[in-house]
Amino acid sequence: MFTRFYGSGFSVAFSRLMLLTFVAVLPLMGGCGEDDNPIVDDDHDHEHEADAPLHADADGFNLEINGEVVYHQHQGTHEGGLTVGVGEEIEVHVHFIDANEAELHLDEVAPPPDGDDDHGDDDHGHGGAEFFSLGLSGYDASIIQIHLDEEEHAEEEHAEEEHHEEHGDALPFGLEGLKAGKTEIKLQLLHGNHPDFTAALLIPVTVQ
Repeated sequence: MFTRFYGSGFSVAFSRLMLLTFVAVLPLMGGCGEDDNPIVDDDHDHEHEADAPLHADADGFNLEINGEVVYHQHQGTHEGGLTVGVGEEIEVHVHFIDANEAELHLDEVAPPPDGDDDHGDDDHGHGGAEFFSLGLSGYDASIIQIHLDEEEHAEEEHAEEEHHEEHGDALPFGLEGLKAGKTEIKLQLLHGNHPDFTAALLIPVTVQ
């Protein structure tokens, strides 16, 4: 009918117009698949979370001697202290606590499976309390001496297991009084070569 009234030239022009319109719309019809959504990338988000290094979120600690808390520090407040006699050595157990003052379970804190996190751990891929240690510094070495070698307290393998059953995730150190006086100790929880926690206040020590 169009050919009858407008001639063959109009039909050719109209056909070309329809072809161009179809070509222009075609890319829009094929680019809306689920995989093309730039916002949704759950796998990438999970991989990022898995790669994040784990650490101990400590907010304070308790010092225990023979099962009794003799010093408590939490979020910038503290009470108590350490007392030792001249020529005497005591064993102190450090229990780290969280924001709610509940004890942290260091055995549940582990590096990523490849054992390569930002804390300088080794490549064995093991986790737990063995990756943590104490950093004790700033004290007067003429007044007290500190022993951090846990092997002195557990020479046999089963002795170390009994120690864990009795004291949980506590980290021990020995404190020896050398002469009468007072000093203070700066305490850190070390994860590999880096501190996960540094005490805000120094621990008071009295030797008598």
